[in-house]
Amino acid sequence: MIFLNIGNLKITPKFIAICLVLSVVNLAGCLGNLQTTTSQTQTETGETASNAETETPTALAELQISTPKTNYAANEAIPLELNIQNGKFDLLVPFFSLATRGAFTQITVTDANGQTIKPKHLITQENPQKYVKGSDGKSTRCIQGFELKASANQELKLKDIQKYYQLQPGTYTLTLAIELEVYKESITEEHPEIRELRQDMARLQKDPNLQGAAKQDALSYYQEQIKFIQERQKDAVKDIYLPVKSLRGKASLVSNGITVTVEPETKAPTGQIQRKPSEIHKSDTASPKKPLELKDLVARRADEWVAPKYKTKVDAKYPKSAKEAEKGGKVTLQVTIDENGIPQDIVALTKLGFGLEEAAIKALKKSTFHPAMKGGKPISTQVKIPFSFAITNAN
Repeated sequence: MIFLNIGNLKITPKFIAICLVLSVVNLAGCLGNLQTTTSQTQTETGETASNAETETPTALAELQISTPKTNYAANEAIPLELNIQNGKFDLLVPFFSLATRGAFTQITVTDANGQTIKPKHLITQENPQKYVKGSDGKSTRCIQGFELKASANQELKLKDIQKYYQLQPGTYTLTLAIELEVYKESITEEHPEIRELRQDMARLQKDPNLQGAAKQDALSYYQEQIKFIQERQKDAVKDIYLPVKSLRGKASLVSNGITVTVEPETKAPTGQIQRKPSEIHKSDTASPKKPLELKDLVARRADEWVAPKYKTKVDAKYPKSAKEAEKGGKVTLQVTIDENGIPQDIVALTKLGFGLEEAAIKALKKSTFHPAMKGGKPISTQVKIPFSFAITNAN
């Protein structure tokens, strides 16, 4: 028997053969395990892909645009109609997204060559933010919201796309997109009388001079007043507001495409005499329009937006510190005039100092207004109001 000595280890040829056999078996086992793992991964991947193919995502909402006809004369108004079909969920969305111009801000017009037509005027819609006080007395930065009920239809109309796009004779394709923001919660702004009562209650609770039964009776009285106002206002339409921080996400909605054709202008046939306006007989002209009646004027006026106006104006008192420093100028305040004509959420947009902004805010708080009107109804609106402090008039 032959021995190979490597240090203190003695290896025989038989031992070497056994080791080789064990190595081959171990390698085969590893390859088998690798193949099994790969096969399992492929099976799992296949199942995932299969599941992905069978799942059909539910549309949050669907957009459908249309127009009364497909052919229009040159310079003729081209109205558009939009139908928003909501899905199976109630949604809290910004009001401006469903306003007429807000819904049409992302419209795309392409010509017969596929070239995108640039608008002559952008379609825009304001989305102002405001701080809203809830029942807890806390102010939250919000935008005006709208509750889009499940399976509800919203129909909007744009009177004339030609006001925004100058369409020359030709054929065009129109599509519409909306980036619809969805929010998780909404709050309703409390009635100003209720807010004032709650502020009085808070001051009352901190009053050290009023204790025991007297304080409890006063608080109970305020609570009864709040309940009375809430009952009186229960059927009133209340604006809802969406806290900016409660944004859940956005959904990209794209409408169908429609085709419209703008016909070229027609010219008078050759040989036909064009008469000048002075040569046209009175009998050839259209009869004059009927004068508007009082009811027509009232109806037209009701549809107009009327800005808020002072009911009682309180002038700002010139601060003593500003007089002594001979400081003056114009203070600009941003304020929300609510539907009752009460100034709310006053913010100074200038920083003149020396108590000028404070004096203007104090005067504005004491003033009252006739609220803004829309459609014959009072509405809340945000405006900017200047106050002038002139040195020559300081005394």
